[in-house]
Amino acid sequence: MKGPDDRAAQPQPRIAIFTHDTFGLGHVRRCSHIIRSVAAQAPHAAILLITGSPALHSLETLPPNADYIKIPTIAKTGSKGHQPPHLPLPVQEITLLRREMIREAVIAFAPDVLLVDNFPLGSQSELLPTLKELRRLPCRAILGLRDILDDPQKVQKEWTRQGMYEVLDRYYDRILVYGARDVFPVEEAYALPPRIAAKLHYCGYITAATTPARSVEEVRKDLGGLGPFLLATGGGGGDAYPLLKTFLEALPLVPSMPALVVTGPLMSPSHHARLQALADRRPHVVVRELEQDLPSCLAAAEVVVSMCGYNIAAEITALRARAIVVPRTWRYGEHQSRSHAPQETEEWEQLLRARALSKRGYLEHIEPEALTPAHLAERIAGVLARPRTEPRDSVDLRGLEHVTQHILGLASPAAAASKPSEGREEARGGR
Repeated sequence: MKGPDDRAAQPQPRIAIFTHDTFGLGHVRRCSHIIRSVAAQAPHAAILLITGSPALHSLETLPPNADYIKIPTIAKTGSKGHQPPHLPLPVQEITLLRREMIREAVIAFAPDVLLVDNFPLGSQSELLPTLKELRRLPCRAILGLRDILDDPQKVQKEWTRQGMYEVLDRYYDRILVYGARDVFPVEEAYALPPRIAAKLHYCGYITAATTPARSVEEVRKDLGGLGPFLLATGGGGGDAYPLLKTFLEALPLVPSMPALVVTGPLMSPSHHARLQALADRRPHVVVRELEQDLPSCLAAAEVVVSMCGYNIAAEITALRARAIVVPRTWRYGEHQSRSHAPQETEEWEQLLRARALSKRGYLEHIEPEALTPAHLAERIAGVLARPRTEPRDSVDLRGLEHVTQHILGLASPAAAASKPSEGREEARGGR
């Protein structure tokens, strides 16, 4: 393990980033954007990502001064057949394994800053031993929160039950909100006490998709010479089947409009095959599991149809894509039984985001219970019939810039020296 003298001889910062990733692609993609931004500003920094994401292809293009540790994936909810693969062990054993791997990796790496993505304690409180140990060390802990977590009353109830307010007060030096206060005021929604609210910094939305890499003509050529086209995307794909099936069923009601359907790498092979079979019944429909340059496709499409996860919403907003979103309200992996789920099991993150961005003119949304092929086709036709317009209100899209500034600012030697750590002198003597 590095001692204090070794650290003094290596002034370049060490940044650790943790994302628990029980399902989907959103968290690891957002962390990848942050890593690339930090690496560009501090090319000699050492950046370590610790993740449970099963989508390791998202990490293939990390910058040369960054690496990752893959901890076992842990499934969150839903039927086993529609979740990412994970070890066939009891959840208690997987949690213990993850907890120890995280703690050992962070302490051995000895970061100047630890950025935790969205979940203050990770999964099953796995981060608590690490956070406790970091209080004795010259490391700053940052929590990065996406713009909306869930229904405010539900979050307040869960945070009170889990002791999360105490965790935020005791173990985190700064809280970065990946959003805008005028879209969603976090301190009010989640009833943050003044001591915690004082740590809050709104950074704007995080997205790397500010301008498309390819022109409209290049995208159409890549799709086989299609003319104006529709795009339907399901993010990681694990929960995308109901929406993409409805989209394909709606296409016959939107005459002479080619389409690109991106199912996502986490969609089950059986669901992908069913969507491909539906697409084969209609000419000029391209189905792909993964689109490497999705932002260019978003910008080139006449209309985008998607759910309303954080990343796709930020990309739609940044690229000014014309979009119709259908937010997911069922829990991860439970799309098969969503119509029978009681209200208390529903999640409101995407719905609240869709309503907020729709109100500002960045997209249109369909309430989940109103989704039918006929209604979707009608809404698509309505968007196609109207000229493109600019949103009524502006939204801050400089999230990457601001988050990078916070991370590197707290990683400076002066910031580390000023940290009011518990027992720091004792800890330094034992390193």
